Amino acid sequence: MLSKQQLGNTLWGMAEILYSKVEDYKTYILSLLFFKRLSDNYDWEKENAIKKFKEEHSREPNKRQLETLIKEVHDFIIPEGCFWSDVKSAAPGKKNEILDNAVNQIALANTEILPQGIINSVRWNEASPDGSGGKRLSPELLTSLFNYLDAVDLSNKNVSVDVLGDAYEYLIKKFADENKGGKVAAQFYTPQEVVDIIIRTIKPEKGKRVYDPFCGSGGFLINASKFVKEQKGKNARLQIFGQEVVWTTWAIANINMVLHGIEGKIVQGDTIKDPKFKDDGEIEKFDYVFANFPFSQENWWQNGSVKKDAKGKTVYKKDGSPQLEYPDKDTFSDPYDRFVFGIPPFSNGDFTFIQHILASLDEKKGKAGVVCPQGVLFRGQPEKTEEEDGQKRKADDEYLIRRGFLEGIRDQNGNLIEKKNIIEAIVVLPANLFYGTTIPAAIIFFNMNKPEERKDKVLMVYAAREGWYKEEANLNILLPHDILRIVVQLESWGDIETAKQVIPLHQKRLNNLIDENLEFTLGEIDLKYEDEENELAGIKMKLDDKELSKPERTRLEKRIASLNKKLEKKTAEIEEAKLTAEKERSEIERVKDELLLMFADPELRKRYFSIVDFEEIEENEFNLNIPRYVDTFEPEEEINLKDTIIDFNETLQHEYKSEEILNQLLKNLINA
Repeated sequence: MLSKQQLGNTLWGMAEILYSKVEDYKTYILSLLFFKRLSDNYDWEKENAIKKFKEEHSREPNKRQLETLIKEVHDFIIPEGCFWSDVKSAAPGKKNEILDNAVNQIALANTEILPQGIINSVRWNEASPDGSGGKRLSPELLTSLFNYLDAVDLSNKNVSVDVLGDAYEYLIKKFADENKGGKVAAQFYTPQEVVDIIIRTIKPEKGKRVYDPFCGSGGFLINASKFVKEQKGKNARLQIFGQEVVWTTWAIANINMVLHGIEGKIVQGDTIKDPKFKDDGEIEKFDYVFANFPFSQENWWQNGSVKKDAKGKTVYKKDGSPQLEYPDKDTFSDPYDRFVFGIPPFSNGDFTFIQHILASLDEKKGKAGVVCPQGVLFRGQPEKTEEEDGQKRKADDEYLIRRGFLEGIRDQNGNLIEKKNIIEAIVVLPANLFYGTTIPAAIIFFNMNKPEERKDKVLMVYAAREGWYKEEANLNILLPHDILRIVVQLESWGDIETAKQVIPLHQKRLNNLIDENLEFTLGEIDLKYEDEENELAGIKMKLDDKELSKPERTRLEKRIASLNKKLEKKTAEIEEAKLTAEKERSEIERVKDELLLMFADPELRKRYFSIVDFEEIEENEFNLNIPRYVDTFEPEEEINLKDTIIDFNETLQHEYKSEEILNQLLKNLINA
């Protein structure tokens, strides 16, 4: 059976073949992987069905029985001439055409279970744009890819669904890592640590409806499904729904679902302009919504026009892009009535996306975990009178929308219809944690039916303190002990007894995660040095030959010494990996003690979180900026005055002695 690292490294090897040869090379690889998986598993399903028939009936199936078996066992239909082997055996000059035809025929044959544009998301036979008459992907390069992947059997016989799915996600993360600073990575990948915090805080229940309106590669949906199976058994299911605007990313999400063995409906389209999940023209409702929407997206209704100056010339922003101007919001009407808290500025879509999420929640019991820019917590100004501020000022739209989340919806006259606070918790995250943006982010947890004791309260957790995350050059990372610190605060809501109950559960889970990561790392190290170890074993066998000449024996012994020197690096890497894992286990133990100490100390807990009453939020004019409620300042180092005085006196004495020595030396020089 293939391991995750073996398959992951094989797939990444394909990336190295394609890198810089074609744009969006990840789509080529993931589509080819999907085609190979369907083809390999089709053959295995047939063989397995015949094997089971023979075991039950002690004979081979006849022709009619075989036809029936084949119809029943296959998840997907693959038409004649459209298998991996058909493309592989084609002449190089025909390979592009035959592959393109094969994936299109498979797509047409499986329209009920596989939407168009998934397996055939790549145009394999597309002409080169330079007009040379060649192909965008050369036949030679395609042949190289086929030969590389052909060595790996991707059927259930050789690779489990879990390994296949995990390797696929590993590859998606590698693609994101390759493009850390670009927007492309942000479109399809949310860091696993953030997904984990949100899923485990909300705790989706089996059978419920889960939705991600900006689903990228499907990370939230897949991890929600994994959580339910982990809690309730491998047969536990969720009803899964998602929408994604980018065609290639939509295809990746669907492939991701299939390879994980998860049923769900992922549709393509602009969630704001064209939401696909509707019920009698209204936005469909879900039990849970998980989302990481595009931060601060300008022109979200696509109604902006380029601004011109008095001479008719385009006005540009500092970054060189043209300024846009928008129509009056009084003329705007959302056909789906989502903006019940107010119409957001057309120049920034943050509150647009959040209100779509809220409109998608079950009004009585829905919950959502949303990643958003921290600006959502404090942007916008309240109304001010001349007496208060020296000038009259209307309240900003973003201020009014945020206020609505905290106190309820108001009618057109500004009267409160129903007092209702739907923000349950806020987590301020470290900066530079997400791909494609350095904008500081937060997580907002919404709950349409908060427990009675939390109705007028909001839990605010500060997780951005220096030392509470791992700083790296391009992207900061939350380590397992950092996750422990966050999820325990979210689950405990300030109660030390609850903390004592949940800490061991998360501690066990995160230690298991450390073990899994260590196993994966050790597997990668083994693969890295596999050639050297095989060569070393072969040389040792040769040395057993007593008739081996002395010069040849000397040469082989020198080679052994060289290989052993290389393998010393392997030993060092293994020890380093084990040491890192052990250190992380120790950090989890340390954070456990840190949390219990914090929960027991009212002064210390102010530096971690705050449970804020509505009255305090109202006094702060609905500004949710975390420093207003949690002590975010780094404490000054405590100085032991007694020790400091002793050190100071010792320094003075040392200075006096040095001065005496210097004076004596000067006298000696004068008298010499």
